[in-house]
Amino acid sequence: MKVKILAALAGVLALGLGGATAATAGDPDAGAVSPVAGPVVVQDVQIAGPGQQPTRAYLVRPARPARDRSLAAILYLHWLEPPDVTQNRTEFLDEAIQAAQRGAVALLPDLTFPWNFNVVGDQRDADSVRAQLAAVVKAYHVLVDQPGVDPRRTAVVGHDYGAMYGAVLAQHEPRIHSEVFMAGDATWSNWFVTYFVDVPDPVAYNAFFAGLDPVDNVSRLGAHLYFQWAGQDQFVPAAVRDRFAAAADRAGRVSLYPNAHHNLDQHAKDDRVPWLYGELGLA
Repeated sequence: MKVKILAALAGVLALGLGGATAATAGDPDAGAVSPVAGPVVVQDVQIAGPGQQPTRAYLVRPARPARDRSLAAILYLHWLEPPDVTQNRTEFLDEAIQAAQRGAVALLPDLTFPWNFNVVGDQRDADSVRAQLAAVVKAYHVLVDQPGVDPRRTAVVGHDYGAMYGAVLAQHEPRIHSEVFMAGDATWSNWFVTYFVDVPDPVAYNAFFAGLDPVDNVSRLGAHLYFQWAGQDQFVPAAVRDRFAAAADRAGRVSLYPNAHHNLDQHAKDDRVPWLYGELGLA
């Protein structure tokens, strides 16, 4: 799969906005992907949003024409971990290509807050979270509107801050069928105060995010929610995992990888991908 992904990504970057490239399926050097449905198109797009700069994203889809409501749809939301080169829309590109080979459309937007490090320690941070969330909602709507997508077969996969935005999106977007939540925090204010700013009154600062905290937005999906946690996570302690366990009204799937760090590991991917395929009828 590595050869295929790099070839597709190189084509996208060379073609620029609106360009597309077909990733050849069935390459013996690309790793096992079975069954292979055909070539995949990776397109570099921009998503316009009211009052915001356009969001850059990869749109990944099967190259073949799609019948009405024949495709699942997955929104992938990346992590923040400088200086890692995958803290952008490339993090899940390999998974998106695999899913497209099985009959899904995927959208991978570049997220900006707090990736731009513009955390200031007051109400403006909650406003920035809402603005980023609005961009995520817009991206999801663009995804669902793609030709051939079945709106009953949609999912969001998020890691770190991407997981946090994904939780709020899934809670309030009734068309989302499934969610994978990977190593996110329970509240925005905790990570912002711990890693970005000092605030004089943490309780008052936390109140700015009322209604936005991921731990308060995980009750809707029940068994269609999959938590993935890392046992050696330097950012997400066991107490955060416990808060989510208490907040989820109905039992979803939970996996703890004892030896994994915050980036999780191949074992997590090996569990996540088939679970998602089963949820979306791609297996």
